[in-house]
Amino acid sequence: MIAFCVSLLAVLGFAIGLLKTGVVAAARSLVASSVRGVSAMFDAETTDEEKEVAVRRAAFELLKGVWQLAWRFSLSLVAAGAPILLADIAGLATTDEVMGLMLRLDYIVAVTVAAILIARFVSKRLPGNEPSETEAYSEGDRLVHALAFSTPLLMKSLAAADDRVFRFTNKTRGSRPPIFITSLARGGTTALLNAFFDMPVIATHQYRDMPFITAPYLWSVLGGKRSDRVTRRERAHGDGLEIDLDSPEAFDEVLWRLYWPDKYHQKAIDLWQEGDKNEPACDRLRRHFDKIVALRRPGQVQARYLSKNNANIARLNVLPSYFPGCDIIVPLRRPAAHAASLLRQHKNFLNLQAEDDFVRRYMLDIGHLEFGLLHRPIAFDTFDPGQIDPKQPDYWLHYWIAAFHNVEKQSDRCLIVTQDDLRARPDQTMHALCETLELPRKGQCFDGYFRNTPDQTPDHLFDAELLHTANALYTNLDKLAVR
Repeated sequence: MIAFCVSLLAVLGFAIGLLKTGVVAAARSLVASSVRGVSAMFDAETTDEEKEVAVRRAAFELLKGVWQLAWRFSLSLVAAGAPILLADIAGLATTDEVMGLMLRLDYIVAVTVAAILIARFVSKRLPGNEPSETEAYSEGDRLVHALAFSTPLLMKSLAAADDRVFRFTNKTRGSRPPIFITSLARGGTTALLNAFFDMPVIATHQYRDMPFITAPYLWSVLGGKRSDRVTRRERAHGDGLEIDLDSPEAFDEVLWRLYWPDKYHQKAIDLWQEGDKNEPACDRLRRHFDKIVALRRPGQVQARYLSKNNANIARLNVLPSYFPGCDIIVPLRRPAAHAASLLRQHKNFLNLQAEDDFVRRYMLDIGHLEFGLLHRPIAFDTFDPGQIDPKQPDYWLHYWIAAFHNVEKQSDRCLIVTQDDLRARPDQTMHALCETLELPRKGQCFDGYFRNTPDQTPDHLFDAELLHTANALYTNLDKLAVR
């Protein structure tokens, strides 16, 4: 019994040593240095000279961090050994007795479980320990993210391995043709995605698929089943939409960038043309969609993959040939409201990406290049990005007109649905859309997915003639909407 009490004092001493010396903060700093070094090496947005400087700085920080961790850990070991040594000197319990007890497997398991439970109990009751949005990606998670997106070769190799595992373990035939939701960002695509997500025949990417997007089947077994690491929180857009690991998200742009890298330039993203078809790449995308269906809707023969990808607005004329039988849904929002929202988010992400470089790196890796320091407009035929500063409202209205002129040219391939209809008549509009898509509804109510107030149109922000052109285009497209 005395040996047991001494062992508990040793564990307590070790814990106090770790706490008082700040070893957790030192470990976090060490991992952060690793993240900065790895991120710098694989950041496509920096020059070789900038990478060299960043890696040297990170290497110095790593050496400093190792020393900081080493002396703190050593002091903690001294704090743990003191009760054992004193008990031995006093003749209460020998060192061999105490160490023999502490090295037993049942003792290690029991003490570890008790420590975890106590730590969780205390942390939940301490003020200031509420989870923040940044905790969704810890320093360790950031390091794994940087490695997962380190090189195209690694991502393609993981995809190939994932394909082999999928073919070996899954004997079902390919899924039905996919559904694509696309528009300019801030057009209502996320609300529409959430409405479809709860339907039993729809399969989508989820946040739990990060960071190994190209290997969803393997990641679902090795790490994607985690459920308590991320609390539900508002997403970075600040628009009131909350997310967690089970929330749907747009990740297939990762694959488009991986297999069509020549389309992505420093200043813009090219439109896809029929001559750009890459059949092996299309096959990889189809297999990827099949894997998501198998993961999310196992055994559902009517299930369809749903892609919400704003960049697909650059591919309207090729999606039907790349994915025969697919459906394309284009949400339509009034131009003044839409352009004003684009401007707000551009300014929002300019600040976010300036404050935290990982936000910039994350958005770059997943191909969300709509806003902020990463902003790369799609090279629509009638749009000149150099004409106006993106911080000006008319820039985004010009962009809206160019984008929806492109939609108008491809309107025979698209199902247009207006945000006004989704707000005013959500059930009627969604039921009409589901009927067109031949999707079973099973009594689902759609009232809660869309804002029930009219969209605000700040016309005063924009040039009157330009706004007149945009509104005329909106009127033409509105006549084609599914109702």
